[in-house]
Amino acid sequence: MSKTNLAWKSLKTLAQSELPNLTDMFENEADREQNLSYKVGGLYVDFSKQKITKEVNTALMALAKAVDVEGWRTRMFAGEKINVSEGRAVLHPTLRGSGDNAKIKKQVQDMRAKTREFAEKIRHDRHFKAVLHIGIGGSDLGTNLCSQVFAAQTHADLDLRFVVNVDGASINEAVKGIDPKTTLVIIVSKSFTTQETRMNGEAARAWLGEYASTNMVAISANNAGVKEFGVAHGFEFWDWVGGRFSLWSAVSLSLQICYGSDIFDEFLSGAFDMDQHFTNAPLNENLPVMMALTSVWNRNFIGYHSQAVIPYSTRLGKLPAYLQQLEMESNGKGVQRDGQTAKDTSPVIWGDEGTNSQHAFFQYLHQSNTGAPVDFIAVLEDAENRPAHHKALLANCFAQSEALMVGNKLASVEKDLRAQGLSESDIRKLAPQKFFSGNRPSTTILLNRLDARILGQLIALYEHKVFVQSIIWKINAFDQWGVELGKVLAGAILPELSGNAALNHDSSTNALIALARESTKP
Repeated sequence: MSKTNLAWKSLKTLAQSELPNLTDMFENEADREQNLSYKVGGLYVDFSKQKITKEVNTALMALAKAVDVEGWRTRMFAGEKINVSEGRAVLHPTLRGSGDNAKIKKQVQDMRAKTREFAEKIRHDRHFKAVLHIGIGGSDLGTNLCSQVFAAQTHADLDLRFVVNVDGASINEAVKGIDPKTTLVIIVSKSFTTQETRMNGEAARAWLGEYASTNMVAISANNAGVKEFGVAHGFEFWDWVGGRFSLWSAVSLSLQICYGSDIFDEFLSGAFDMDQHFTNAPLNENLPVMMALTSVWNRNFIGYHSQAVIPYSTRLGKLPAYLQQLEMESNGKGVQRDGQTAKDTSPVIWGDEGTNSQHAFFQYLHQSNTGAPVDFIAVLEDAENRPAHHKALLANCFAQSEALMVGNKLASVEKDLRAQGLSESDIRKLAPQKFFSGNRPSTTILLNRLDARILGQLIALYEHKVFVQSIIWKINAFDQWGVELGKVLAGAILPELSGNAALNHDSSTNALIALARESTKP
């Protein structure tokens, strides 16, 4: 039996045994929090409320060794073509100064110099008052998230608007109250063939009117497509940058323009910090490795099918959506690199900001028969200068993780109901409904403060977590073939929505198209 299979078998045996309750683990391990907490840069990450015993931790580390996480890590940073289905290297860490390829580093440095020069020119000539960032998926989510966090650190010098959805409401709302003459439109698309982005780009060009020739720039790996579209000024990024890993590149030009190149450099430096930790720390002290192993333990051995992410920060409110793409587009695969069927891979990632989510889906987390592990994320420093609000925010975050772990005792619930004078019959009916089983796992991530550098550390942490998971599951995290089929079919249906051509789809799709045709008749 291979080392990998032995490690997997050992973990299955541990999962099938009667693991101690989380509260018992704390009672029996005086140093539990200390042994399962990590301090890296501006992050403090506490895994002690996860269902991980010392034996489980040892077996998880053995699994990481068996699948050769260290070797794959070396190959990625060296620029080997580990994206096997597309024959590409995976070099997004080079965008923040990591990696060993001198030629690629030079290309990145040259592009950084160009984007900095352009951004500073726009900032200092004071002509432009607004920036319209047009993109979708990886060309939007990261930049959009960062804009919220950067705003806590410094004032935006231009009005930054985002156009994402092909729904006309997206661009209609984005252009309200701004002037085409003083608006810079930035179209971001790696392929420059994405339907939603091109359609919104065309609408923006029409809105700009006479200013379209001077007020539009593009960021793409498809220079020919940019020129064909009619954009004179473009910035390149490369095929070794996946869209969901691209916010470190010229994709985030709008951030550099609106918040300054210096703050963007801080963001890159934070990601570089995490790259250094990931490449140099031993596996048993490696934060991304521990994040990945904890997720694999919950997914493949404990049996959780989803993972909640709850940032107790309004400015991090877009983080769950960002991580949905990062994790599920990367690892939502059912086939291994060798074409064989994969084990259960990416859990469903979902969530919202706290405390809003406590009044929405926390009922499910506390009392459903399934539940989900939670990543609680909070910021220690009050960036908004509202100390009472901030203390309440932290109190709720810490209380929820504790409540998920400890729950309450059925006997205590029954005792309270008796004290209220309820009959034994009513108590038997009501007590189970007020009972919380507890023993529900969570990880708490604390940020020292909300700034660009620590945000860079946090995002790079999740990137490397996803990579390590993919190695354990033997899948390719860097392609996304599942995204393509819908695009192809949409391209076929779009012209059919106009006219009377015969329809050759299934009966349901034919009926939907027919209804849409009818609704658009004059």
